[in-house]
Parts: sequence; C-alpha cells; structure tokens
Amino acid sequence: MPAHSTLSQPVKAGYLTLACLSLLIGVVGIVTPLLPTTPFLLLSAWSAAKGSPRLHQWLTTHPELSKPLRAWQQERAIPSSAKRLAILMLAASWLVLIFWGVDWAIVSVTLCLFGAIGIFIFTRPSPQDEDCITPDNIIMYKGCKVYSDIRAYADPEVFHE
Repeated sequence: MPAHSTLSQPVKAGYLTLACLSLLIGVVGIVTPLLPTTPFLLLSAWSAAKGSPRLHQWLTTHPELSKPLRAWQQERAIPSSAKRLAILMLAASWLVLIFWGVDWAIVSVTLCLFGAIGIFIFTRPSPQDEDCITPDNIIMYKGCKVYSDIRAYADPEVFHE
C-alpha cells in the first residue's frame, strides 16, 4: 500500500471515514455485550495510519483503547476474552444460518470460512500482560473449611472485604 504522503486527498478522506466509522463501532462495542471491540479498533488504527496520522497517534496513545492495539502490534496477540467472544459469535452466526433454512451449500461454505477464522483466532497468543492467576501465585487463606470459603488472589494486599 502506498505511503500516507503519496495518497490523493479523496483516498485519504476514504481511509479517514473508514477509521472514524470503525472507531465509532468499536467504542459502541465497549458497552454493548455482543458487539466486538478489538477488530473494529484494529481496522480503525490501520485505516487511520493511512488517512490521518493524528488520529492514528491518538488511538495508539489512548489509555484505554491502545491496549488491544499494542497487544496486536507488538505480540500479534488477542485477549482471551476477545477470543472467546469472537468464536462464540462465529458459532452463533453459523447456527442462525441453519435455523433460517439457508441453502446447504452456503452453510457448508460458511462453516469452512468460519472454521478457518476461528482456528486463526484461537491459535493467536494471549497478551503477555493479560491479567491471570497461575497456580504458582495462588494463596489459600487459613481457616477455609469448604471450597466455597477459599479466597485466592495473586496479591493478598489487594483483598479488602
């Protein structure tokens, strides 16, 4: 793809429009349970890099929006929650095609396509800084008689009841 400076004004405007629309959808996805955020932020960052260096800079330095972008750019990683949601939505979309009675050929093609996309998403690593508790840093508190009484935290100092 040509560099930003060699693109014509109408092409830059098209990329900027795509960046703004995908950013808007991504931000709506933050508060909407089944609308994914990360793919739209990635599309927005990609198109902003071509259409508006200022918007791209803002996206990549934003305290909240930049985290999934940095994970993808630096590690080619997708957060686990985004992976689960994406695969769930692919499966749900495919099941909707079946229930609507769509032709079997289309259902078969979409199964192959969605399967390939799901495999790609599933095989991406999770970000290194993703919050997780490993078995090595779980602390079991004294006095727990049953499993439901166990309080396990990576840092006991943050536990306040």
